[in-house]
Amino acid sequence: MATYAYSYRGGGAVDEKPPVYSYQYNEYEGQEDDRIEFKLKCPTIKSFRWCLKLYTLVLGGLGTFLSFIWVCFHLYVLSQTEIHDLRMMRYLDIGLGLLMFSSTISLIYAGYAESKTWLVVYTSGSLSVLTLYWCWCGYNKYVSRENPEYNHQIEEVYIILTILYCLMLIPLIIFYRAIDSHQRSSRCNNCHTTSNQHSAYRSKTSEDD
Repeated sequence: MATYAYSYRGGGAVDEKPPVYSYQYNEYEGQEDDRIEFKLKCPTIKSFRWCLKLYTLVLGGLGTFLSFIWVCFHLYVLSQTEIHDLRMMRYLDIGLGLLMFSSTISLIYAGYAESKTWLVVYTSGSLSVLTLYWCWCGYNKYVSRENPEYNHQIEEVYIILTILYCLMLIPLIIFYRAIDSHQRSSRCNNCHTTSNQHSAYRSKTSEDD
């Protein structure tokens, strides 16, 4: 058995609000109400962009802290190292650590200002660090060929770090796309507002004439 209810509320005056219509459908089976109601609420684009912004800020802050600790640690190790080859490795670690430190600072600013440019700066800097470490690993494995067991362990560490880096980079790419779509919609709204203002100005001018 199904029941339908239709109601209308409105007046005849011109200045009143438009009539309000309501529609309700209830279905009954026997004497019991077997109606099941599901409510699904999806997050808005604005809240989703806010979550990506928070992720960017947290990732940038954590990366800045870790890269700072990395540089300080290798500065201490450099002060205790006398072998030339090991000192060269420490110089490389310190230089790449400083590059990563500056990249993570740019990531913090990118999340704060929602800037696509600074996201590109972070991605370029961090990819440069990862590429240079892989080049150093390839040099030790195929050119220097010293300590093959150590080089194999370092290669496994680099593989794990590369996978983690790629996974952490995915939300940043989505954040870049979200910023781009938001900027496009803002430009479209500004264009519509400007065109409406010009149209209103033209109509006002024509009426005055």
